Amino acid sequence: MQKLLLKTVLFLALGASYSMAKTYSMAEIYNGACALCHGKNAEGNPEKKGPALNKLSENELVYELFNLTVSGSQSSGTEHEIMEHNQQKIEEKGMSYHPDDMARYIYTTFNPKAAEPVFEEGRKYSTSEIYKFMCAKCHGVEAEGNPEKKGPALNDYTLHELEMELINLDNDGFQSSGGHSDVMRENLKRIEKKGMSYHPEDMARYIYFHFNPDAKK
Repeated sequence: MQKLLLKTVLFLALGASYSMAKTYSMAEIYNGACALCHGKNAEGNPEKKGPALNKLSENELVYELFNLTVSGSQSSGTEHEIMEHNQQKIEEKGMSYHPDDMARYIYTTFNPKAAEPVFEEGRKYSTSEIYKFMCAKCHGVEAEGNPEKKGPALNDYTLHELEMELINLDNDGFQSSGGHSDVMRENLKRIEKKGMSYHPEDMARYIYFHFNPDAKK
């Protein structure tokens, strides 16, 4: 009985440790910790004194974010202290990020001048890049769907529904049958050939937390 109890306690402890070690996507971190001040689309928020980020180049974003993670924002005085405090809160929630990753996410997701990526063998692409360049054309920039391309909306799916759809696509093609299923299979092959493979759960989390209005922030 004691052995069984000990195993149960260890199992629960391991489960708790696993949940505490959850890895957040850049979309989750931005929506949950940055959007309030910098805007849902990185357009800025004057009321919160949050500057717009959607016009900065990727290099500029890397520079600004690196300064923030090292010693707080470049702003001085009260704003400097606020940014340092916000960064500490993000880290305390286990939502730390690498400046390069967040800069790439903000640039490719929000900057209208973001260029198509140069596909490099061995490069790891973010889920936001993969969605923007390989999925948005058919499913919409905001996952609202595209009737002309027969691409269904994804922004009203639950996280579980998205995971199931993407797993089905990864295994047997999208749930639709016939021509559309064939198109989806071919699109997935193109994504994989360009080195932009993704895990279904990662893409599901990105779509859900970034586009679904009911997603918990």
